Amino acid sequence: MRVVLILFLAAAGCKDGLARLKEPPRPEAVPAGAERDRRTGIWGYKTDKDWTLYNADGKKYAEGGLVLGLRQGEWKYYNVDGHTVLSRGKFLNDWREGVWDYNDTRGVLYLRMVYTQEPKRELIALLTHDYGNENGPYERHYPDGSIEETGSFQAGYYEGPITRFHPNGRLLLKGQYQKDLMVGRWLYYYPDGTILREENYVQGALDGLFRSYHPDGRLYVETHYEKGAVVGPVVIR
Repeated sequence: MRVVLILFLAAAGCKDGLARLKEPPRPEAVPAGAERDRRTGIWGYKTDKDWTLYNADGKKYAEGGLVLGLRQGEWKYYNVDGHTVLSRGKFLNDWREGVWDYNDTRGVLYLRMVYTQEPKRELIALLTHDYGNENGPYERHYPDGSIEETGSFQAGYYEGPITRFHPNGRLLLKGQYQKDLMVGRWLYYYPDGTILREENYVQGALDGLFRSYHPDGRLYVETHYEKGAVVGPVVIR
């Protein structure tokens, strides 16, 4: 009797396990024949020429062209409402190519980025085709459309000068990147244009003279860094 009971419970457990593996029902908005990615919950409907993706609730997630199974041509990605475009641009052989616009949840532009096929950030490129080939200048915008930040990428790394602005249009900071690492002299400013802080970096670590200032321009703190550590006396005024 005990053996029979154990076998019954085991069978019931298997049945429950199979039930958990069963696909959820396809939302009405998703076309028949769409396949669901179990890892992401995203539904995908493919033809020879295009691919449309849907969220678990059936709202559109993305759509664009296909050639031999690779993303090609114009693509759009949508907000959770299924209508507001969050990003728009072109693919070439499954990699982003040219200028891409990224919008906030209202559909207002906040970032414009440039992509090319080469060079690529090798490790990221091995893991995904969605990142790692950012190359060229970018612009980030405030909600009113004014420029918040400008800079550039190379092979998916921040590379070269970066400039950021306060909402009033005045300079907030300027500095330099080398493969994502801060290098050289960095300057920060108050909204009225008065200098706030000056720093020096070597391979991403503070190194050299460090100064910060009161809003009226008077020196507040001065010290020296070496490889990220304070080595000079800290003078506070």
